[in-house]
Amino acid sequence: RNQYLEGQRATQRASEAEAMAQTMVANGAGMNPSESPYSEGDKVIIPQQSLVYEAKVEKVQFDAKFGWKYFVHYMGWNKKYDEWLPYSSLKEFDENAKLTKPSWKKTKKVEDEDSESVAKIPLPNPLKNRLVTEWDAITRESKLVPLPKEKHTVSQILDSFSDTVERREPWAEITDGLKDYFDKSLKAMLLYPQEVAQAGELLGSDKDTRPRDVYGVEHLVRLFVKLPDILPYTNMDDESMTQLIARLSTILNFVKDNADDLYSVL
Repeated sequence: RNQYLEGQRATQRASEAEAMAQTMVANGAGMNPSESPYSEGDKVIIPQQSLVYEAKVEKVQFDAKFGWKYFVHYMGWNKKYDEWLPYSSLKEFDENAKLTKPSWKKTKKVEDEDSESVAKIPLPNPLKNRLVTEWDAITRESKLVPLPKEKHTVSQILDSFSDTVERREPWAEITDGLKDYFDKSLKAMLLYPQEVAQAGELLGSDKDTRPRDVYGVEHLVRLFVKLPDILPYTNMDDESMTQLIARLSTILNFVKDNADDLYSVL
């Protein structure tokens, strides 16, 4: 009986040793410790179940027992997801691979709340008050913003802001992006029901008439209110998003400081 048990234990130890050896080989053990298959800065893909992620190698380390391991950053994702992975988890980058795109709308409720809190744009109180007054006048008193704007259109407001800031900052990209967002979202998100007919008359089916050249500060501020619903679907990480929010807040402060000149009397 003792011989039988010893035989079973020996077989088990052999199986465990073989499994460990296979794992070590898969992880890069036995490779030349001075020649890593991947280097810092390399783009790789990381398959995980049915998903494939693009990542960049940030750090490389060799373990005499377990082989090569890599500290990777998932491209477009928050840095909190960076992690060490064994050699076997990485694959050479393939441009034809169907990659899983990063999204701020995670499946976990806590991560959703984190995304929304980071993307929130603080609206200065004077603009909040004007927004409420404007809503009341339009929805309860059947008034409309005088349009088209003869001056201080969305385009002109953002161009005026651009003239006040340093050119070395990425302001042009941001203001141009806001103009595009405004044109695309006006009819879908920025109009009260009482304003739909007016928009139809102003814009019609003429694709050459851009909302940015017709509407003004009243609807531009509404865009800033809606941006937290749009930004989570971009591919920015937390750091980039925080920087963008700070710059958008600067634009809002410009609007606040010039509100008396920009707003029309309803």
